Amino acid sequence: MRVLSVVRKGYYGSKSALEPMYLYLTVPLRQMGHEVETFDHYDPANGITKSQRTDLLLKKLQSGRFDLVLYTASGEEPVEIEAIGALCKKICIVAWNSDDDWQWQATSLIVPHFTFAVTTYPVIHQQNRNQYPNLLLSQWACLDIFSDYSRQKDIGFSFAGAIYKIRNSQCRYLRRKADLVCFGYGSRLVNLGLPYLRGTSRIPGLMGPPLPFGTINDIWNRSRVSYCPMAGGPRGDVLSIKSRTFDMGLSGTLMLCEHSPSLERYYEPGKECITFENLEDCAEKAAWYLSHEEERARIALNYRDRTLKEHLWKYRFADLFAKIGIPSGARTIFPVANPAHAPEYRSVPASNTL
Repeated sequence: MRVLSVVRKGYYGSKSALEPMYLYLTVPLRQMGHEVETFDHYDPANGITKSQRTDLLLKKLQSGRFDLVLYTASGEEPVEIEAIGALCKKICIVAWNSDDDWQWQATSLIVPHFTFAVTTYPVIHQQNRNQYPNLLLSQWACLDIFSDYSRQKDIGFSFAGAIYKIRNSQCRYLRRKADLVCFGYGSRLVNLGLPYLRGTSRIPGLMGPPLPFGTINDIWNRSRVSYCPMAGGPRGDVLSIKSRTFDMGLSGTLMLCEHSPSLERYYEPGKECITFENLEDCAEKAAWYLSHEEERARIALNYRDRTLKEHLWKYRFADLFAKIGIPSGARTIFPVANPAHAPEYRSVPASNTL
């Protein structure tokens, strides 16, 4: 199957670090035997306008003979969605929404312009699927290419990833109380004991560079306990299921996370992960598991086993393909014209000429 993944390539604007979503929407699909091309709809090419970027994407869509298009939505789209929607009669175009927990009001506006739209939030799906019949539920998963369960665990308690705003104060607290070691964008502030202030990110070198995803995974592989904050949104007050919940699943670390709604759908607290109620509780539990290695290792093993069984990207994509009616190795034809209502289309063997 020929797939076009419309996804940002650079992580936090970096040219050297790939956006994890870029890896999610390319590597597993290629592992499954699909042919994948990409289009960076956030390409920072000098002087390009939204209209010009839209024209480039439309040209790609019209000339590529793609069986499936996966579009990463952000709530503030860099292309004109209405123009893309007009092609849903001919191509199955699926939007993948990332932050519906706090910006569904924005992302819901683009859902009718796609053949299907994916949310990773069960509550959003439950509350809105009647109004938007083309809204599907999926979830983040583990990209296993960087995981190394057997790696020596020479880091005690760590956080790897972006540290911004409210997360800065949380990490500084855990650094003081539980020797949390931080890595990634914003970690330099934490390690210097400095708060995040408006404009801080514009001071060269102060935040620290974003880390390549492979490097972040290596930190998880080396960590006995990993801090996994679940709160997001502009004020950092919306609990949800983050991609790192699954990302670190095969690393051999113990996931120490906030107890988010729907967590039990994916992992069993106390058996496959450990949850905390507040930062004081988090610090105490980190210290306890660092001093009880046998129990830490038991939970880390259960975490790995559940991830291997249920939470790899190949399972997510197989489930998504089944929901939208695209079997692997099939091309698609659309007979009707309303993408807002998940049109029924028929599949023909990939060898046939359309």
